[in-house]
Amino acid sequence: MPRLIAMNESDRWEQMLTLLISPTKVDHGELSIGRNTDRASRRNLASIPSSSSTCCPTPIVAVERQTGSEVLVSWHDPTRCRYDEQRWTSAKARGRGTCALSGRLIRIGDEIYKPLWRGAKPPANASAMIIATELERFIDRLPSP
Repeated sequence: MPRLIAMNESDRWEQMLTLLISPTKVDHGELSIGRNTDRASRRNLASIPSSSSTCCPTPIVAVERQTGSEVLVSWHDPTRCRYDEQRWTSAKARGRGTCALSGRLIRIGDEIYKPLWRGAKPPANASAMIIATELERFIDRLPSP
């Protein structure tokens, strides 16, 4: 008969994060699950990147071209937000970043797509960028309607 172990809320959360992390990204020997886990080791979990900061899996599930400079992106990132048919516009990168689609480095001046919004409150993925050539490649691979 399996032995039931009582867990406090932070232990449950730590175990969930450990199970969600890809085996290639974590050494399970480094993470200690259980009641005796100290606060310092739990704080190390804060450095685990969200899916939007890694190249796989991409939070982008669908793209539809609207005009030559605008696309609708369906963005599903369980760690931050979900937007269906979010309008993105082409621009030049004003800062460095990482492509949300490929994980490639974005440099200042690169041709990118970024979320477009109106109003005072920016979307949760407002700082996200996609390299324009990567987005074009993604659109080309989509099945025709």
